[in-house]
This record gives sequence, structure tokens and C-alpha cells, in this order.
Amino acid sequence: MKKKITIIIAFLLSLSVTAQQDNTITLGTRTFRYNEVTPRGIPVIPMWKAQMPTSDRANAAGFPILEDAKHYYVWQPSAPEDGTFNHFAALFFHNERFHAMWANNWNCENCAGQRILYSSSKDAMEWTSPVELFPSPGPVLSRGERGLWLAADRWAIADGKLYAVVYTFGTGSHSYTIAREVAHDGTFGTPFLLRQVSERAAIPEFMRRPRFNSELSSKINNWYKANDEVSFWAYNDNIGLSGRGVDETRMLESFAWRSKQGMVIGLRDYSTHTRDNVLVSSNRIYASFPDGKGGWTAAYPTDIPDSHSRSQARKLPDGRVLLVGNQIAHRFDDGIYLSRDPLTIAVSPDGVFFTQVFALRSGGQDGTRHRIQRLPGQGPTGFGYPSMIIHNDMIYVLYSINKEDMAITVVPLSAIK
Repeated sequence: MKKKITIIIAFLLSLSVTAQQDNTITLGTRTFRYNEVTPRGIPVIPMWKAQMPTSDRANAAGFPILEDAKHYYVWQPSAPEDGTFNHFAALFFHNERFHAMWANNWNCENCAGQRILYSSSKDAMEWTSPVELFPSPGPVLSRGERGLWLAADRWAIADGKLYAVVYTFGTGSHSYTIAREVAHDGTFGTPFLLRQVSERAAIPEFMRRPRFNSELSSKINNWYKANDEVSFWAYNDNIGLSGRGVDETRMLESFAWRSKQGMVIGLRDYSTHTRDNVLVSSNRIYASFPDGKGGWTAAYPTDIPDSHSRSQARKLPDGRVLLVGNQIAHRFDDGIYLSRDPLTIAVSPDGVFFTQVFALRSGGQDGTRHRIQRLPGQGPTGFGYPSMIIHNDMIYVLYSINKEDMAITVVPLSAIK
């Protein structure tokens, strides 16, 4: 009963949110007409006008396959000591090279000692052998043992220089960002803090003299804003975005895009609950909108399907928005983790309503649909956690396969009709 009361209060008191009896709801500067509510009675923001996925994973969930797409491996660990967990992709193009970073761990996901690897390429087909961009921040420990670990966030530019931004976790309730330059000659600068941290905060071992660079921090934060970027953990960045949805669902891995009506922040619903003794999830992307006061509205459920994974969006010069992820949940509010297959690209003409969706990579294409991980590692299987860039009228998407291998898919922008 207490939880129900909390949800009702959160719904009624959400700032800059009003609902009318004619099935319209105003979220900050936007007004939507909705036709459905969740089982908890929360209005669902309509944003998906494309076909819904089917449960037929062997045939790309019913979506048309982009036959022009080409797939390449960035890295495949050959032995457990290389790290069986590879995930949290981040892709960028700078100084005539593609730059890729990702999290790597020897024995489990997000366990103590998780580091960041880096590779680069001139053509996105052949990649350099990965090197440590950020070494293990502390001892490598088994699951359940407490210690520091890292996760890749974004790339950023300041004064024409390229910086890798990563998050430090395992410090208790407060995570924080660190960064370092990746120079044109392939060398790395000294890591520095992007925010002040408590004197009691645990600091990575490779930062013997941790320093906060306020000038660079300001420039990197401004670059995020100027390029419509938010951190995947934006609710830790003091931008007024809550880590909880309007219905108290746990939000995770935020991403932003600019529609013709203004900014949108999409979030992954990371929460689960029990119904009829079964653990279920919404399998929806949530969305937050500008509140008109410099902040963000509460995150509301949308009808954009999601396999309980991470997504990313990019705006094209012609105003269209591409959404890459695993938009493959064929039903809402009673699903849980699904295989991340296929990897999809959805298209929105205006950044509000998504009207088309394609399979970027499907296991049915290349025989990997049911393939077993080569090394002891993590599930779920499939092609997940993409990072997308648009360069020279080509779409480049970096992602992990089975959370084990790193791969990239390249497809002409013209293939997205």
C-alpha cells in the first residue's frame, strides 16, 4: 500500500506536468494526446508509429533487413586472460581515424577491476590491437567483492583535442567521471577528474595525484550540451534529470536527441516487479522533456519497444532522427530480458514519431542467432549497447556480441529510405 501511495504522489506532484480529462497530457513545453495507460495507470506517450516487432527472431523480428550492411570485428578475445566481458561501446571519428573504447573485465560484468580498452582504425574495417586506455582502477576481484570499476561514457572535443570520458563506480553512492586526452600519435594524456570529489572518495590507483581540471571540465561539459549529448548516467550530472521515472521505475543509460520541437531524453527502464509470481518489466523506453525552466520533466513511459537494453539516437542534417538499439519487444509490461537480436535502426521524420524500423544486424543473417559464447562470459546473447556515428553519408555502429566480442556495422545512409 505504501508503494502505491508513493507512486500516486509522484504522479500528482511531478513538476511541470498536467493531465486533462480529454486524454491529453502536458509535459513541460510539450502536449501529447494519449490512448493508453500502463497497468499502473500512467499515461503512455505515443511516439511509435512504425510496425511492431514480432516474436520471430529467426526472421529479424519481422523487420526488413538492411542488406547493404557490412559487418567487421573490432576485437575478439582469444583467451579468458584477455577479458571475457566486453561491453559499453563508445565510437567517434576524429583526425581521420575512428576511435573505439569499451569496458573489459576478466571474469564478470561490472566487477571490481574493470578497465577500458581502446582501438582505432582508418577505415572501420581493420582495427589496431586494443590497449589499455584506462587500466584497472584497483584489484581485480570476483563478483560480489567490493572495489572500483570503470564504464565508458562518451568521447568529447575540447580545443580541438579528443578526450575519452569514463565513469568510476564502486565508490559507494557517488560515482564520478574522469577523462584523458587521446593524442593524434596514439599516446594518452594524464587522467584527470571532471568534477570535485569528496576527500573520502576512492580514487583509481592509476591516479596517484588526482586533480580536478575545472577549465577542461567546463569545456567538455559545454561540448556535450552543444552536441545534444548527455551522459549515459546523466542523473549523476546535476542537470535536473531524475534517476526515477514518474512511476518510480529505475531509470538508466540516458541518451538525447533533438526533435523539431526541441530536446528529448530517452531512458532505459531498468526496473522489474513481480506480477502473478513472475518477474516482469515494461519493455518500454521512457522519455523526459524540457520543463521550460532549465530542467526536465519526470520520465514517462512511451510506446517505443525495448528489449531491456541501451539505445542511442542521432539527428541527420535533413532533420530525421535515427534510433539504434534493440527495439524488438513484441509486447509491453510483461516481458523481461530478451535476446538482443536483431539490432535495429528506427527512423523518425521529425524526432517525435518513429515511422520506420530496419534490422541492422540479425542472427538469422549470419548464423550466430543461437551461437554459444566462445568463452565463459555474460548474457544475454545478441548484438547490444550500440554506439552510432554518421560520417561521409555512412552509418557506423559499434556494439558488443554476446557481451564478449566487439564488432562494427557499416551501412550507407542511402539504405535508410
